[in-house]
Amino acid sequence: MGRGALAVGVVTLLAAIVATWLYSGVLRSELVAIVAGEAPRDIEIATVGSGRIEVARTPLTETEGIWGVNGPNGYGQASVVIAATEQTVERAFRTLDGSFEVGELVRFDSIAYPGDPLEAHGIAFDEVRFTGDLGVYPAWVIDGDRDLWVLIVHGSGPGERAEALRFIPGLVAQRYPVMVITVRGDVAAPAPRDGLRALGATEWRDVAAAVEFALAQDADEFVLVGLDTGASTVAMYLQEADDASAVRGAVFDSALHDPERIADRLAAERRVIGPLRAVGKLLARLRFDIDWDELDQIEHAARYSVPILVMHGTDDEVVPLEIADDFVDRLGDLATYEVFEGGTHSQLWNVDPARYEGALLGFIDRVGTEE
Repeated sequence: MGRGALAVGVVTLLAAIVATWLYSGVLRSELVAIVAGEAPRDIEIATVGSGRIEVARTPLTETEGIWGVNGPNGYGQASVVIAATEQTVERAFRTLDGSFEVGELVRFDSIAYPGDPLEAHGIAFDEVRFTGDLGVYPAWVIDGDRDLWVLIVHGSGPGERAEALRFIPGLVAQRYPVMVITVRGDVAAPAPRDGLRALGATEWRDVAAAVEFALAQDADEFVLVGLDTGASTVAMYLQEADDASAVRGAVFDSALHDPERIADRLAAERRVIGPLRAVGKLLARLRFDIDWDELDQIEHAARYSVPILVMHGTDDEVVPLEIADDFVDRLGDLATYEVFEGGTHSQLWNVDPARYEGALLGFIDRVGTEE
């Protein structure tokens, strides 16, 4: 081999090593890195008042549904689109806390309510602590007079427990006790030893600890609700817990189902070719302990024994709908499937609150009364 060819070979090899290393880093940031801080406020208010708000037009601000409006001095809620120009969108609006002024920069979010259950809805709750294998975890507990508790596990974003504020009132109206937990890596919860999320592979132990806490508070049965990566955590609990017999059903909202297929999508978007893709995923497994086979809930669908409500959006930009379709097909008769037209990742309630709450409460009522 000539020196020129050898040099080309060395450069090609180095480029491949760099590419696979960078791709594994993408998998870290997109899948297991803990999201710190909030997204910036970068949407300018053009006009506000008299039950309306006009803001800069973006893909989110023009999307129909109910959205939170997070400002520097207040929190509000935008709903129906009234009018739109090329630059702005006018929507129905109500202030929930504080105030808003023209020229302020705000952020639209999917949480839709501020604070905690009391601040958002006037619902009394207890801030409790339960003990897990890494330490002490905070949780919200709302009393109810039923024996079946609804235990909610949030997704990977910075909103954490506030993600549950959207649908707590319906559960409380039906008198279900509600527990909204934290998991390792959350604010005020213990940090994971490697500083990364594990897509449920370790967080399921936090669910187990929360279930034990609730059983000590006279809970008899549970429906577990998982949002985004919280669904992965619920899934791993159902498969790994020594005793999950108290669980009557589970809800997977915008679940990942098979993180390796998300990794493949990320590779395709970055034009990472097949061999480098495989090496990058192997590096991610070695560097960040991502066990792709263990986390593949489609492959393990036969291991489930409780009914599961699967809710997914047609426009999910993180987990394409066909992945949820495959999971439901493999789950068979245990699955109840709700597809939300226009729904994006973890924003299903926002595009159709009435349908979302109807599906959720209907499923919980059904599994809670089945013998």
